[in-house]
Amino acid sequence: MFTSKQNILSEITTVLNKDDQPWEIAVEGEKIICRWKWQDTRFFSLVSVTDQQKEYTLTITLKDNGKWSEVDSIATKSSQINAGGFSTNKTHFKGTTNTKSFEIGFGKNKQTGDTGVVKVQFDTSLIKRQVREYLTQNGWKKAGLLG
Repeated sequence: MFTSKQNILSEITTVLNKDDQPWEIAVEGEKIICRWKWQDTRFFSLVSVTDQQKEYTLTITLKDNGKWSEVDSIATKSSQINAGGFSTNKTHFKGTTNTKSFEIGFGKNKQTGDTGVVKVQFDTSLIKRQVREYLTQNGWKKAGLLG
């Protein structure tokens, strides 16, 4: 049995958004937008201060034939000040990725305000698994390369 696009779009945020998860799912038009801001930190070292912000977005588009397509995007921004001056860097990726990362250092988590040892973990499969399982349980299939 296949659940209609309108029902999926009206119910997915209520079903999948949980207070204990580091991501949020929203609906924009006919797209499901899954955002995970997994790093917003300031790292301190003996010779520099570095601000890093990384954000991951999974965009799912529901098609009229009971299939969905998905695209990942990752945006990173960093700035550093040290004895040599100031530098900034921005990158953006859009496509398909499976990413896991772990970072540890002394700094400040800007989201929580905590200062000390900062640990940042991230795994794209966690959010993808939740959304894909929900869609599959409701009769939807992931579209292949040709749709």
